[in-house]
Amino acid sequence: MDICSYVAWFGLFSILGWVYECTYCAIRTKRWDNRGFLFGPVCPIYGFGVSAVLIVAQAIASTGATSTNVAWWQVFLCASAGSAVLEYTTSYVLEKCFHARWWDYSNVPLNLNGRICLPFALCFGAVGTLLYYFVCPLLGGATVSLPLTAWEVLALLTVGLMSADLALTLSALTDVTQRVERSRADFDAVMETAVDDLASGRRPLGTDLEAAAHRTAEEMSLVQRRALKSIRSYTSEHREEGAARLRRAVARVESERRARKHADGRTNGASDTDATDARDGR
Repeated sequence: MDICSYVAWFGLFSILGWVYECTYCAIRTKRWDNRGFLFGPVCPIYGFGVSAVLIVAQAIASTGATSTNVAWWQVFLCASAGSAVLEYTTSYVLEKCFHARWWDYSNVPLNLNGRICLPFALCFGAVGTLLYYFVCPLLGGATVSLPLTAWEVLALLTVGLMSADLALTLSALTDVTQRVERSRADFDAVMETAVDDLASGRRPLGTDLEAAAHRTAEEMSLVQRRALKSIRSYTSEHREEGAARLRRAVARVESERRARKHADGRTNGASDTDATDARDGR
């Protein structure tokens, strides 16, 4: 296998990982949850994990050994440890870059700083073992059956789409962070006038904060709203409070837009019916 085929398989399993994440979360929470760091339907961490298994399997095969020469428990332990290292590193880097977390295992037993936990590491180890013994041989055969040109085209498409998605996501996250900070500034501004408002008998504190968040939410694009929803929590308490207000405002704005769209649809339907009745009457 050459680098182009690895890149193509990385893209495919990033998509399959996104499907798994969304399906698992939808079953657990009874609602649709668009998972993943990037805007598109991909979870690159799964692509990296499967690519690592493919590289290791290829390296072992190049020594002349086969899957029957490697004990299953060795593969299981290596896959479990590798997945834990990959997940912990990814969580740490994302938190340092964006001061936010996209997953948190704090409520799961035997977790380490909420970034990884033993139950999921063992599950990923079992999946890695299945990949090594059953999937990798099939992928090797599929790789040989396609010409190199096809793999080059697939690799270029994967790199191009992933790069565009990453740029779009980073831009959205930067803007979301600024809006969260603005929400915090709105809170400070409201607090400065709270004493005078309360002394005069007016109690606008919560209303003013929610109204400011609502205005901010109305200005957010689809990508920015998606980026805000994908973040599990911010590491700063003030940022998390601002993000929580924005999430509520985004949910309210989206509900209002759906209601307006539904009302417009009913109005247009009624107008078409009236026009039809008028033609029939003629």
